[in-house]
Amino acid sequence: MRFVLVLLLSGCPIVVPQVSQDYNGVCAQLLTAGQLEEADAACDHALEYQPRYWDALHNKGMIAQARGDKKTAKKFYIEALRANQHMKASLNSLGAIEMEEGDLPAAAGHFRAALVVEPAYLEARRNLGAVHLQQKNFADAVKDFRQLLLVEPNLVEGHLGLASGLMGQNKFDEACPVLEKATTLDVGDDRAWLMRGACEQARGRHEEAKDAFERCLLANEKNLECRQALQPTSD
Repeated sequence: MRFVLVLLLSGCPIVVPQVSQDYNGVCAQLLTAGQLEEADAACDHALEYQPRYWDALHNKGMIAQARGDKKTAKKFYIEALRANQHMKASLNSLGAIEMEEGDLPAAAGHFRAALVVEPAYLEARRNLGAVHLQQKNFADAVKDFRQLLLVEPNLVEGHLGLASGLMGQNKFDEACPVLEKATTLDVGDDRAWLMRGACEQARGRHEEAKDAFERCLLANEKNLECRQALQPTSD
């Protein structure tokens, strides 16, 4: 049995035949496998059947981005959004490129738009929190990561982001238990141990800080920041 996708925009339907969906699925699989040339060909074939197929346009953007061609990637993401304004992945990808390019307000705008489409979209919520951390807007970053953890309470990245926002506000007594949770979730995450050591040090708990830095080196013996933190200071 053959199926088609139909998207209505301003009364003008975009009809996506099954064959276009099939070749886009092949494109996505090849892209995941890192076979960019083959993925590109499959997506092109999908677009021959429906040039406005939003998922294939998005995948073309991902292929261009994997090649380091951000300009072309942005073009395809914008085309995907013109075909389907609810393409949260394209909004998030545009925001990620803008964040890399240093346009933080534009990046935040795209992440917020993605969250309007899907409030539980973890990647966009994490990225918005990261933007707020870069802007030193710590209160909003804390809010972002708290919302992220409501959806996925065991996400280490969420605990690290929340702790970063709290430490940015000098709320070390709140941040340290968050970092303790992060190290419990992933005992091998040296970033979490490093932050936990710095947090304990900031509130004057030097033995706890020393233990955290030592655990950091157990997780990653090449972590220079943890190694330096354990070196005795000279008067």
